[in-house]
Amino acid sequence: MEKFFHSTESNALVATWAAAEAVIWFVIPEFLLILIMFMKVRRKVQLVIYDIIGTVVGTIIALALHLSESSLLSLPYVYQGMITHVNQWFSEYGIFGIFFQPFSGVPYKVFNAVALDYGFFIPFFIVLAVIARMIRYLIVYEITKALYPFVHRFVRKHYAILFIVAMAIFTMLLMKVSATYA
Repeated sequence: MEKFFHSTESNALVATWAAAEAVIWFVIPEFLLILIMFMKVRRKVQLVIYDIIGTVVGTIIALALHLSESSLLSLPYVYQGMITHVNQWFSEYGIFGIFFQPFSGVPYKVFNAVALDYGFFIPFFIVLAVIARMIRYLIVYEITKALYPFVHRFVRKHYAILFIVAMAIFTMLLMKVSATYA
């Protein structure tokens, strides 16, 4: 696994994951990047750049597709309450409503689907979306960096098992947050 994250193929994985999350996928790419941090991969900055590239490409695709509300609701872990909240945030804060996304539990694809209805200037929306996502990444990165000296050896030794456990925990949290909006 560590060899893979040192390879250039991991760039494609991170970019594709980020692009898919902007359109249909429900697992945030930062989740993958955080796990990579524990492996002390030297290419962190490069992988974050590919995350940003994937986010921009995915956002453009999502905006071009402009999913209808019914199409959006057919995606996993997307509920009417999420669309309602995004509409409320965009109504109250305009384009800056995107800053509610990182820790709200509302998938980024919902913000993309609703954004066009408000006539936002798309390049500015994309820039703000990238900034919002990087703020989330930096906060989690700093927490991870603080924990690193205490857990690194354990994580390296049991990475595969911990990855599965982390995915299970993330999925349960996702389901809990989704239930809040259902």
